[in-house]
Amino acid sequence: MYTSNPQWHELLWQQVQRLEHEHLDLLIDATGLDYPLLQELATLADGPPLAKLFDSTPEAAIADAGPLLLRLKLRHQTWLKAFFSAVDCTQHVLALLSPWPFEALAAHLSRCTQAQWNQGREQGVLRYYDPRLFLPVSEALTPAQGRVLHGPVIAWHWLDRDHRAQQLLGHYSRHSDAPTAEGFLFDPAQVASLKAWADADWHRREHSATPQHYGLSREEGLMRHLFHSQMAACQQGLQEPGERQAFIRQWLLDNSPFVVDE
Repeated sequence: MYTSNPQWHELLWQQVQRLEHEHLDLLIDATGLDYPLLQELATLADGPPLAKLFDSTPEAAIADAGPLLLRLKLRHQTWLKAFFSAVDCTQHVLALLSPWPFEALAAHLSRCTQAQWNQGREQGVLRYYDPRLFLPVSEALTPAQGRVLHGPVIAWHWLDRDHRAQQLLGHYSRHSDAPTAEGFLFDPAQVASLKAWADADWHRREHSATPQHYGLSREEGLMRHLFHSQMAACQQGLQEPGERQAFIRQWLLDNSPFVVDE
């Protein structure tokens, strides 16, 4: 069911009240956010606590444009509703319910942005805080890694690409008992999975692909379909761009209900 931003705002606060929680935490991906969020928060007389998750990381220089954690109380509802009405929540807002102290939660989620691969010889940012990537990242984690990322969280909430409200239960444990986050080390299979999602999104943008183009009905279904095409190319060991694209084109022809000529 399509969920508008105002409807989602109401659903989130209903979840807060159902759990008898006192606050709602938001992870806002400020990358490309066309809204003066930091400037506006600075003017609020009783604004929410704010943490820039890239502070104290190698990405500290771009902390203002990275993931921002906010803790909102009931008194912030009016402000939040206006904010939701002004931004694309499907791209920029990931909500979570966590009883952890704010500073501990911010430090934990900050460490979770750090990823290594190639036996630790390469490193970068894990963009789990992008609501479009949150589920693919969660699926790529090992059970132990999942317990780390989801350890502070009762439940995550987001709007998917089809504007449908989604929820993923966390692996909540008390702050004193939670596994320590020190970033994530990914094996080749995990790297291949995450890269396949990135390549699928590139294909979608490069070809202006729509669900109807491949006989599908939803954006989320399209992305997963394109992901499977990329994974099939990986399993064939195809690296040369021309060969890889030709294989993917044929895979989509063979595995889609129908394909509209590009």
